[in-house]
Amino acid sequence: MTAPAPLTDRTKAAQDKARVLREALPWITRWAGRTVVVKYGGNAMGDDELGATFAGDVALLASVGLNVVVVHGGGPQISALSQRLGVPAQFVDGRRVTDEATLGIVKMVLLGQVNPELVGLVERAGARAVGVAGTDDGLLQVTPAGQGLERVGEVDRVDPRMLNTLLADGAVPVVAGLGRGPDGADYNVNADAVAGALATALDADKLIYLTNVSGLYEDFGTDAQTLLSTVTVAQLERMRAEGALHTGMAPKIDSVLAALHGGVGHAHLLDGRIEHALLLEIFTDEGVGTMIVAPGESAR
Repeated sequence: MTAPAPLTDRTKAAQDKARVLREALPWITRWAGRTVVVKYGGNAMGDDELGATFAGDVALLASVGLNVVVVHGGGPQISALSQRLGVPAQFVDGRRVTDEATLGIVKMVLLGQVNPELVGLVERAGARAVGVAGTDDGLLQVTPAGQGLERVGEVDRVDPRMLNTLLADGAVPVVAGLGRGPDGADYNVNADAVAGALATALDADKLIYLTNVSGLYEDFGTDAQTLLSTVTVAQLERMRAEGALHTGMAPKIDSVLAALHGGVGHAHLLDGRIEHALLLEIFTDEGVGTMIVAPGESAR
């Protein structure tokens, strides 16, 4: 038998790409036609190159048949503009107090900056994208949060018909976290909560949070901390009750638990600073972050 010819670096690189495609194919087949809601956090938006990579990954997911909805935050950008305009930023339990002046800034950032930028990035990557505010067509009905937060709302009801129409037409909805209250006024709504509520209303298979941490840790903050790759709802509820989670994770965890109890199959917490984190989590055997599994669902 003739010995194979030595492989060139170019051939080796091509073989590595072929192996990646072989590993991804079963996952692409499995998730085609399914719905995925992705929360793209304001803290994950600070790098232009990573933003373009994220948009390219979203476009790829859409091109292989997944129904993708992107929900975005904008907290750091809102704080930066507030500071430039001399409007003090106030927070209660991690939530921004939103008076009339602050609500105007929230709208300027979400609707005038972050949303159109994300839509443009996704479209330049090759997918059709449509910017949506939660106040459009009755998408998000909210109730005032109270607690001195002024124009901050909590999701009361979701009307997903507009999003379903966009998805059926092959578009990627890019949703900004604003909602309409019972008084007809607009409210600032936490984007984590919006993502969870939309995932439930759309009967999504996956709810994914891209943020600036790697996922959930056991023994967080100690020398023994360990990244948890898979967590059940029961484990997560126990960690929440025991106060074992980083305080900044609380809104995400509450939204994750509500979504998984509402019928969503899997939730994922990923580090948006990792290039192609979305694709690595969905289309590889190991994933890269923490996956929370709903009761009755398989680990992958």
